[in-house]
Amino acid sequence: MDTEGLLWSAGILALPILLALPMRLAWQIWVGVGHEVSEYRTNIRRIIDSGHQISSFSQTLDDIARNLRISPSKQRLIEAEMVHPLTISHFLLLPALLILPLTAIMALPVVLIGFPFMLFIEFVLIRQKVLIRLLLFIERIKHWQVIHIPKSHRGRKDDTTSLTEFSQHIAHFNYVPQAAFLGLFTWLIIHWLFNLESWTVEFILSAILYMVLLSVLSVLNTAFEADLVFVDPSKGRLVPVNQWLEGMLNPIVGLGLLFLLGRNLLEEARDVGGNPVLFSTVVLALLYGAAIVGISYRWGYSSWRGGRVRQQFEQQVIDELSPLSYDLTRLKGRIDFNVRMGMEERLSVFEAPVPHQLNFEDLQSLPSVSSEILPPENPLK
Repeated sequence: MDTEGLLWSAGILALPILLALPMRLAWQIWVGVGHEVSEYRTNIRRIIDSGHQISSFSQTLDDIARNLRISPSKQRLIEAEMVHPLTISHFLLLPALLILPLTAIMALPVVLIGFPFMLFIEFVLIRQKVLIRLLLFIERIKHWQVIHIPKSHRGRKDDTTSLTEFSQHIAHFNYVPQAAFLGLFTWLIIHWLFNLESWTVEFILSAILYMVLLSVLSVLNTAFEADLVFVDPSKGRLVPVNQWLEGMLNPIVGLGLLFLLGRNLLEEARDVGGNPVLFSTVVLALLYGAAIVGISYRWGYSSWRGGRVRQQFEQQVIDELSPLSYDLTRLKGRIDFNVRMGMEERLSVFEAPVPHQLNFEDLQSLPSVSSEILPPENPLK
C-alpha cells in the first residue's frame, strides 16, 4: 500500500475542513461584530421571535440602520445572513461563491444543457400535479397534517437591490451544499459501478445523471418555498416539508460519500498504477465544480421560473388541502402557536402592494391565546 500517497491524499481532502473554521470567523468579522451590528441583529431577532415578517417593519428598520450608521447594503447582508444562516458545510464551499462571477461563465454551457431536463421535471412534478399527489399520499399514510407557517423573510419589498450584492447570493447559496455533495456522490457512484478506463466518459455519464438529479432537487426546493409544515400530532412536532426532504437525502448522500471516498482511496493506494493524490485533487475539483454548477442552476432557475413554479404549487396546495396559516411566536420563554387565517388569505396579504408597516411598539401586543377560545371537543364523544 502506498502509505505516503494515502496520507497526502487525506491531507488534500482535509484542506476544505481546515479552511472552513477561519473562513467562518472571517465571514462573521466581515458581516459585522461591532456594537451597532449587534444592536441591529437584536432588533431583527425580536421580529423573528414575534412571528412577524421583516418586510412589515422595513421603515422602522431603515430608521434604526441610519441611526446606527449601517449602510443599506450591509443592512440587507445582515438580514440575509440571519434568515439564511450559513453552516459549516457552507463554509466548506465558500471559495466557490467568492469566485462565482468568473466560474459561472465557465459553467454556463453545462447549465444551458441542463435546463431542458429541469423544464421536463417541472412539467412532470408541477404541471401534471405529481408533487401535490405525493404530498397528499404522505399526509394520508403517516396521518400528518399540512399547515402553513410563513418564514420571516416573506412579504413584498419595495426596494430593488443589485444582483452583485452578497445578500442576493446567500439565499441561493443556502441550497448549494446539497447540490455540491450530490454532484460528487453522483461521480463516485459512476466511478464505483463502471470503473471505466477513461475518466472523460465517466465525467460525461456522471454529468448527465447529476443534471437529472439536480433538476429534481431544484424543482422540489423551489416548490417547497411555499413554507409548508408537516404536523405530527402523535409525536407533538412540527417538521417543515423542505427539512423533511433534507432529512431523507442528507444521511444517504453523507454516508455514501464517506463509504465511497474511503473505498476509492484505499483502492488507489493498493493498486500498482493508482494515484491517490490525483484522485483527491479530482475530488476537490469536482466538489467545487458541482457547487458552481449548483448555484448557477439555482440562481438561473429561481430568477427565471422560481416565482411562477412556487405560485402554481401554492395554488395546488390551496385547492387540494386548504391549509390554515399559523403564527409561531416566542416572548420571554412563552411560546404561542395560533391560527391566523387561511393560507390563501395570508398569501394575498403578502402580495399587497403597500403592506401595513408596524413599529416595535406593536411587538408588545403579540398574538396570544384569546380567553374566548373554547377548549377542543372530546374526539371520543
